[in-house]
Amino acid sequence: MDKKPVKKQSFWSEESGDFGIKGIAITVAVIVIIGAVVAIINQNLNTWVTDVWDMFIKKIDDLIK
Repeated sequence: MDKKPVKKQSFWSEESGDFGIKGIAITVAVIVIIGAVVAIINQNLNTWVTDVWDMFIKKIDDLIK
């Protein structure tokens, strides 16, 4: 009685091509995440640069005094 191992099919192992629906979905999800991160950084960039600049100017003033 030789039993062959039963292969369990899952969502991730069904893909047979290089450009399947899952690959495209993952790519779109990564692009959306990157877009969200860039949008958040762009909204806060001016504030961050101003804060860092003010911190450096304060440190320089403290060193001079």
